[in-house]
Amino acid sequence: KKKKMAKKQIECALHGKQEIGLLCTHLAHSLLDQIKIGFHEFDDADLGRPDAWCDACHQQLQLVKTDKEQEQWFLNCDYKLLCVCCWDEAKDLNML
Repeated sequence: KKKKMAKKQIECALHGKQEIGLLCTHLAHSLLDQIKIGFHEFDDADLGRPDAWCDACHQQLQLVKTDKEQEQWFLNCDYKLLCVCCWDEAKDLNML
């Protein structure tokens, strides 16, 4: 029987102790400037929410052909750790 991993948590200044999700740096910053930049996410999540990225990062992802390019794409997204409440706010804001 597989043991379920404990969900990682973060202390959010706005929402207190929450599970975490990863957002590309652009989505994280969209929470500050409130400009819609699109929203894309993986189908599954090993954290509180799936990794998510904006339209610009999505365009770059379409060009990825190798594992090495995929790795570089991930680094270029410059993912930020946010609590699931902030992640949800980013999704609500950026769904075009």
